[in-house]
Amino acid sequence: MQRQEHPSRLIISVCTRGRSNMLLDCISSISRILPTEALQVEVLVCDNNTLEMDTADKAILKSAITHTFHYTHEARAGIPFARNAAIEKALTLCPDWIAFIDDDERIDDDWLVLIAEAMKKWPATVYHGWTQSTPEDLEAPWAFQVARNKRAAGTKMRSAGTDNVVFCSSLVQTMPAGNGLRFDENMRFSGGSDLDFFYRVTDLGHSIIWVPEAIAREKIPLARLTFQYQIRRSYSVAAAQTYITRKRLGTRSYARKILFKGLGRFFAGIFGLILASITFPFLEITARKWLLKSSKKIACAFGIVAGFNQKLGNIYKQIDGS
Repeated sequence: MQRQEHPSRLIISVCTRGRSNMLLDCISSISRILPTEALQVEVLVCDNNTLEMDTADKAILKSAITHTFHYTHEARAGIPFARNAAIEKALTLCPDWIAFIDDDERIDDDWLVLIAEAMKKWPATVYHGWTQSTPEDLEAPWAFQVARNKRAAGTKMRSAGTDNVVFCSSLVQTMPAGNGLRFDENMRFSGGSDLDFFYRVTDLGHSIIWVPEAIAREKIPLARLTFQYQIRRSYSVAAAQTYITRKRLGTRSYARKILFKGLGRFFAGIFGLILASITFPFLEITARKWLLKSSKKIACAFGIVAGFNQKLGNIYKQIDGS
């Protein structure tokens, strides 16, 4: 009789703040995932609210989950604080793998099976699934987002997000056994601490594999579909990405490149605004798309300058959703 190998232990971590209804939907979707012999799942919720979740709310979450449930609390508001607290708690459970998904997402039933298949097909340290974002209101005046997969399955990536990711626990185990990586807590509300984290992963020589069939789904709330929010987000994203690149490459080697990049974005945005104003009377929807895209480019240019000067945005200080 052939000996059965023990499954690898996977801790799925969900960081949450101010979105109890969405969290419950997220946890319920994890409960519905199809099992696989390769991975044994446990669920960890990191509560990033100021006050710890009360006993009744914990009981509701626990009753919604079919897997072993763990809880930890991090009172300091901010995504990297919550992620680091989740890592510290997960390490006490001695997992082989750690996953992160966002509290406003739902994962497909076959997510776990597809991740396990990817692990068998493409040995790597990190597996990044696809998050499909759909506007809450498809008719919202500035909702032009379309979910598209631009990479083939198995593609190696330079970085990843924590919206749908599984990584080997050795990345966060203390040295010398592991790499001892943590999220940059200077990026408290700016976003991008996940990109920074996984850039450091690939800089160390590890591989990140794209698994587009392993899908998480999210609805973009109305508050994030406004013209103003999308401009603010473009600024914040550009600032965060520039901050990360300066950290990785240094000021001197990056200064000239970033100057030309910022100027290029700015003048392309100005040109686009002129085109939008000319075409608006004849092609209103097309003109609106150009207006949004061009305004984002200008915001990006200012964000590049801010990020180069180590000034980050605070786009995620306010919580959207419930």
